[in-house]
Amino acid sequence: MKMVLNDIQEQSRKTLAEIQEKMKIAFPDREDRYKEICVYACGSLGRLEMTEHSDLDLFFVSVHEGKGDPMEQKLNQYLFFSKLYDINNEMKFSDPSKGGEYWSFINRADLLDIGSRKEDFNNSFTTRLLLILESKPIYNVTAYEDLVRSTIEEYFRDYDEHKDAFYPLFLMNDILRYWYTLTLNYEYRRDSSDSDEKKNWKRLKLKYARLATCFSMLACLYHPNITPEYVIECIKMTPFERFSRVAEENEAVLGIVDEIRKEYEWFLDLRGQGNTGFNKEGNLQEAFRRADRFHELVVHNLMGELSKGNPELRSKADFY
Repeated sequence: MKMVLNDIQEQSRKTLAEIQEKMKIAFPDREDRYKEICVYACGSLGRLEMTEHSDLDLFFVSVHEGKGDPMEQKLNQYLFFSKLYDINNEMKFSDPSKGGEYWSFINRADLLDIGSRKEDFNNSFTTRLLLILESKPIYNVTAYEDLVRSTIEEYFRDYDEHKDAFYPLFLMNDILRYWYTLTLNYEYRRDSSDSDEKKNWKRLKLKYARLATCFSMLACLYHPNITPEYVIECIKMTPFERFSRVAEENEAVLGIVDEIRKEYEWFLDLRGQGNTGFNKEGNLQEAFRRADRFHELVVHNLMGELSKGNPELRSKADFY
């Protein structure tokens, strides 16, 4: 049966709620040792697009701001990961990639240190951009919401002095930098030992899911009289909720967004078939032909039309 985006999102919401409930049981609020920890899901769960082939893609932020005993905090983090690993197994997700290499903490201060030289090597840039682009809280919602608001306030530092003509160029540049980083990393990390199916899926996810994540937020930022509150609302949305919002606000792109959704649902249906999806004759050629079409719809048609409606921003940003 063909998978529809709404159906996938509904099932993903159930999975998200189940994980959140298990986290509450494993880490009760009365235990102070874990209150410094914030966890959010990204990837397919963050986008609410999980299939039976999805894994659990998590990010961890330590919000203690340098307070307390560092050794005790480190021990608490190890205990936290141990319990979280049990939840991961109980829900039958695959083991964390590379032996748990990416199960590590970013300090809140580093995450908010926007533009620092350190963010290119301490993973805070990726952690922050995924917080903005495709995240859902699974533990310590209060800390998560504070991170979101504090992050946007950093990007909007000059907003109060320029409300009538403020454009979030710093944030837009970071989103584009993240997109370019994804494309470069794809080229750099291509592994000759990967199976053909794995190589193809990596490429297709870049061309569909990663592109939709980045450009759905950029589309929302092409908004007149933008405010921090508006951006925070967009962060809470999935990529396709953002596309829908853009279409509701601008009838000129309604048809384009409809086409984008149809192409994306085709990708989700293919992804739901797992590695067998490329084995049917002609599927691979069709997949990348349609991926090129998806790129054209999002990057050129949608963003080009939106930029026409905001010529002043277009002249400042000069993106499209």
